[in-house]
Parts: sequence; structure tokens; C-alpha cells
Amino acid sequence: MRTLQTPQASAGSPAGRIGAVAAAVIGLLAGPAAIPAAAYDDGPLDYVAFGDSYTAGIGAGVPRLSLLYPIDPADPKPCYQASPGYVDVLDALDDIDLAVNAACAGATAAATTAVAPTVPEQITVASDAGDLDSETDLVTITAGANDVNFINALLACLTRSEAECRTAVGAAEALAQSVLPAVLAQDYGAIQTKAPNATIAALGYPYLFAPEFAGGALVENIEIFNAGTDTLNKIIRDAAKSSGAVYVEITDDFAGHGIGAEDPWINFNPADPPVRQQLPPNCRRLCQGICRSSRGGSGDRRVGALTGQGKPFP
Repeated sequence: MRTLQTPQASAGSPAGRIGAVAAAVIGLLAGPAAIPAAAYDDGPLDYVAFGDSYTAGIGAGVPRLSLLYPIDPADPKPCYQASPGYVDVLDALDDIDLAVNAACAGATAAATTAVAPTVPEQITVASDAGDLDSETDLVTITAGANDVNFINALLACLTRSEAECRTAVGAAEALAQSVLPAVLAQDYGAIQTKAPNATIAALGYPYLFAPEFAGGALVENIEIFNAGTDTLNKIIRDAAKSSGAVYVEITDDFAGHGIGAEDPWINFNPADPPVRQQLPPNCRRLCQGICRSSRGGSGDRRVGALTGQGKPFP
């Protein structure tokens, strides 16, 4: 197996932080869920990305319309992306060749009447274009949060009482538990069917808020909200395991850098929390610590947090 090249720079520089994401990819390719060595024989790894705003890159730059999806005036479902997100960071590596980033802000895991192309639609478009096939080596995906209206839980926990926060998060958790396991398994299975030789990396979601947010006045609500994130991540992890995909845990690497922390990695304007451009992490700062996951090796097959930006509520 060839050694992947990682950009060299000082740890505090932008290139050094982005290089940490490259190190996470090395962890993926060398870990217990490694891509077979034979995949290296023909050159760079063929890479495809699916999902919501985490993978679409929202927060990393000015949003733009993806040309992958023609706009139907009768049923407009624009796909917004931004760069440079983690997908762009991976594509910049000599050993990774991005075939397509099909992810869209606002995407759901289920084939619903969503405001953006859903993951099933993304898979179909990528496959029909010849970008997702038996030659695909690596697929990353972030999906699930938009299916369970977690934005409602977010707003409740930021603006209402502890009891109302708990009720909203409980409703989101109940919806996630009843809907997501089958939906995510279908998505992972559909990807595997189209790309039988690919390693599928299903990314979890980070904690958004630090206990210090709002001067500690909302600490109970934040704990409730973070517990909801744990529930969502467990569902993603279990669905990935049952489908033969790799679950990528990232909450530990975000610890101490949520909104309200002394050194936050996530941007947030409390005066306007519902805006969809909210909650985009500072990609370069985030990349600085993400590669720690690649050295995990737990039963969850922690192979490297590949994400460089995102929010559970794109």
C-alpha cells in the first residue's frame, strides 16, 4: 500500500490545519476498515460524496448552485454548495480523485418532498452520470438530521424553557428512532449496490454548543440538546454497522470548541438563529484536531473524522 502524501506546514497555519484532515484520510485508508490495497494499483482513489450541508460545504464560503441538478420550474429543488469544504480538502490530495460531490444543503436521508435533492436522488443522479459505479473506492455521507426536524429542537432549546426544550428534543428523538434506521440502511444499501467496491464512511454530528454558551444560563438546555445529538449519532452508527458501512465519530474531537467556548470552531449569530447559513464551523480551525479520530480503533471502527464543516440543521 502506498503512503498517502499529507500537506506539510506548521500546526498553526491554515495549511497545517487542513493537513490534519489529510491525516484523517490516511487513518481511514490504513485503519481496520481500510480500502483494499488493490484499489491503489490504478492510481488515486475514486471518491464520491453525498449528504446535507456538512458535505455540501455550507459555511465554508459563499453558497452557490450546483450545476449537477437542473432546476425544474414546476418543482424547484435547488442544490446549494460552498467551498472549500472537507470534500475539497480531500480532493486536493494526490491520492484522492473526486468524481462528484452530489451533496446539497437541506437534503434529507429519505425520499421526501424536500427543499433540496434528497440523498436517494443524489445517488440516482451520480449513478446515472457514471460517477458512482464499480470503480468508486470511497464514499462519504452525512444525513439524518434534516429528517427529524432538529431545527425545531434547536430553537426550542435556545429560546424556551427547559421543559419545552426537553419536549422538542424528545419529539425529534422519537421521530429519529422510528424513521431513520430503515431510511439510512436503504441509503447505505443503495450506495453499496451502485458501488460494490466502495468503502462507505457515514459521518456523525458534533455537539454544537458549549456549556458556557449564553453565560451558562442555558446549560441544562444544552445538555438536553447534546443528548439528542447522541441519540441521532447512535442511530447513524447502528445503521452503518448493520449495512457494512463505517461510522465516523466526531463529537470527541469537537469537545471544548462549541458555540460559547473560549475557542469556538462554529460560527453563530444568536440574533438570528433560524438562518440556514448559521452554525457553519470554522473549517480550518476544525481541521486542526479532527485527525485524532483516525487513531481511535474502538468497536465503532473510528477511522477518521473527515468532515471540515457542517451543522446538524442545514
